[in-house]
Amino acid sequence: MNTKQIEELTGITRQNIRYYERQGLLEPARDTGNAYRDYSEEDLRRLKLIKMLRMLDMPIKEIGQVLDGTLPLKEAAARQQEALLQQQKQIQAAVEVCTNIRKEKSEVIDVDSYLDRMENMAKSGSVFARIVDDYKQVAEEERQRKFSFYTEHPVNTAGMFEEELRKWAKGEQRKFRMVRPGKYPEFTLDGVSYTAARTVEQDQETKEPRTRIICSRKDDEKVKKEIRGNRRALLQGIYSVGTNIRLHRFKSVLNGAISMMTVVVLVFYLGNLVSARGQFDALPEAIPVRATVLNAEGSLNSGLFIRQQVLDTVYASPYIWKIRETAELIGHTQKDGGSGAGDTLQTDEFRILGVNDLESVFEGCEKDLTWAKGWDWDRFQESTGVCIAGTTFLQGRDLEPGDRLDCALEHYIQVYSSLEREKLKPLEMEIVGVIDDREAGESAAAEVVLPLEAVRQIYEENDKVYFASSLRFTVKEPMKLNELKQDLKEPGLTSVVPGSSKNYAGCALRMEDDVFIQAALGLEKSISLLEGFLPFVLLIVGLSGYIVPHLLLQSRKGEYAIMRALGTGRKRCTRIFFAEHMLLAAAGGAAGTVLGAVFGTADILTVCMVWILFLCCYALGAAVAIWMFGRMSIAAVLTHQ
Repeated sequence: MNTKQIEELTGITRQNIRYYERQGLLEPARDTGNAYRDYSEEDLRRLKLIKMLRMLDMPIKEIGQVLDGTLPLKEAAARQQEALLQQQKQIQAAVEVCTNIRKEKSEVIDVDSYLDRMENMAKSGSVFARIVDDYKQVAEEERQRKFSFYTEHPVNTAGMFEEELRKWAKGEQRKFRMVRPGKYPEFTLDGVSYTAARTVEQDQETKEPRTRIICSRKDDEKVKKEIRGNRRALLQGIYSVGTNIRLHRFKSVLNGAISMMTVVVLVFYLGNLVSARGQFDALPEAIPVRATVLNAEGSLNSGLFIRQQVLDTVYASPYIWKIRETAELIGHTQKDGGSGAGDTLQTDEFRILGVNDLESVFEGCEKDLTWAKGWDWDRFQESTGVCIAGTTFLQGRDLEPGDRLDCALEHYIQVYSSLEREKLKPLEMEIVGVIDDREAGESAAAEVVLPLEAVRQIYEENDKVYFASSLRFTVKEPMKLNELKQDLKEPGLTSVVPGSSKNYAGCALRMEDDVFIQAALGLEKSISLLEGFLPFVLLIVGLSGYIVPHLLLQSRKGEYAIMRALGTGRKRCTRIFFAEHMLLAAAGGAAGTVLGAVFGTADILTVCMVWILFLCCYALGAAVAIWMFGRMSIAAVLTHQ
C-alpha cells in the first residue's frame, strides 16, 4: 500500500504519518525500484493503534513503549485513565471557579482573592494527588507484575524448566528468549525481562502434587525513573502489606483480635496500678494527718504554755503546713479616766485571742465575719491596734465597728502547778471586723480577736516571755512521719503519758495518723503486688508478640520462599512481614485502648502509654519470630512444601 491508500484506510493525514515515522513509531518498507514507501498490513494495524491511543490523548513516548513491547497496553491504558481523571478534577475545579465568578453581583471581582484561592487549591491538592497517583501506578504495576501456570509433568531440572517456559510462551504466542537458565531462570517475553521460580502444590481436587511456575517481571528502568528511589520502595511495601492482609483475612482478624484482648487486659492491669499510685499520692489530701500539742497527760489542748523552741521547730519543718497558733490574753474594760496599772479593774472581763488563722476562733467563722470598709484578713494580720469582736460582745457593751475599745490586759503565768494572772499595759484598739458568734455560743474561743503578731508585740513591749496557748498543724508529707516525729523530739515534744501529774506545759504531741497509716499500708501492699507482676506481664506480651506471628506464619512459608526466589531480598521480605504484623497489632491494640477508655478503666494518658508499651514489647517478640522464620531453606520449601 502506498501513502495515499494508507491515508484513506486510516484517516490519518500524510503529515501526521511522516511525523510518526520521524518519532520511530513506524518504519515502512521501501520499494526497491523507486524507494516509495510500501505499507504492510502490520503497518496499517500500528497506525490504527496509534490513532486510537492519540485519540485517548496518550503521549507519543508511551505509545512508543506500547508498540515496542516495553509497556503492556493494559498498563498504558490504566496510566492514561488516571491522567484523564486528574484532568477531570482540574477541569471540575475550574468550572466551580467560573460558576462562582458568574454569581458575583458586581462586575468588578476580587482577582487577588480568587487567585489566592486557586493557588492554595493547587498546592494542597498537588502533593496528596501526586502521592495517590504514584501509589495507584505502583499498585497497577504490582498487579501486572506476576503470572503463574501449572505444568502437566514434574519439573526437576533446569532444562525441563526452560522447556515448560517455552511451551507456555508458544501457547500464548509470546516471543521467548532465555537469558540465564537455572533453578531461578531469567528470560524475556516480547522483550520484557522476567524471573521464574517453581513450587510444588497439592491439587485441591486430586490431592496429587503439581508443579506451579510463577513468573515475575523485573522493574523497568524507564518506569522506575518516573517514581524514584525510596518512594517507590515504600509504596511497593505498602501495597504488599495491604495485599497480604486482604489475602489472609482470617489470620489478620485473629491477629488483631488477640492484640486487642491483650491490650484490654493490659489497660485493666496498668489502670489499676496507676489508680493505686494516684490514690497513694492523693492520700495526704484525702486523709490529712493532723497534730495537736497537749499537756503531758493529754487533758488540755488550749490554755497551755508552749515554748518558743517548740514553735521555731514547727515553723522550720519542711514536713508541716497549715499551722494554727493562738495566744490568750484577758481583757477588762476600764473606768472613765482609768489608765494606770494600779487602777481598779471592772469585773466584766472578756477573753482575747491572738490568732494566725480565723478557724482557731471557731469552725466556719470566716463566713460569719464582716469587715469594716477597706479591711481584709491580709491587712488585719499586718496591723496593730486593731481587733475583731463578736456580736455578743459588741451588743453587751453598746459598741459597733469603727469604735475604739480601751481595755486593761492580763495574761496567765504558771506558778508551780497552778495558774496566776499578771497585769500588762493597757491596750487601745479599733474594731475593724465583726464575727456573728450568736450560734457559736460557748464554742467560740474568744470574744475579741487580735493578730497573732500584735500579741507577740504586746509581750515584747511588756518585757515578758511569749508562750503560745495552743498549737495545731497538718503534716505536709505524711510519708515522712517518722522523720517528723524525730525532729519534734528535739524541743521536747513527746507522746502523751496518761496519768501524768497535771500541768499546763505544752510538751506532748498527739498525731491523728491511725487511719492514714492503715490506708497507706493497704495501698502499698496493693501497689507492691501489682508491680511485682509487671515483669511477668511484659514478658507475656513479648511472648505473644513471638508466638502469634510464629504460628500464623507457618502456613506462609511457600509465599515467603517464592518472594525470595523471584528476587526480593531477605531484608525486604522481613520488613514486609514485620510491617504487616505490626500494623495489625497496632490496629488491634488501638481498638483495645478505645475499649479501655470507653469503659473508664483508665484515663487517656494511661491507655496511650499502654498502647505504646504493648507495641514495644510486641515488636521485640515479632522481630525474633520473623527473623527465625526467614532462616528457612528456600529450595527445600519450594521443592517439598
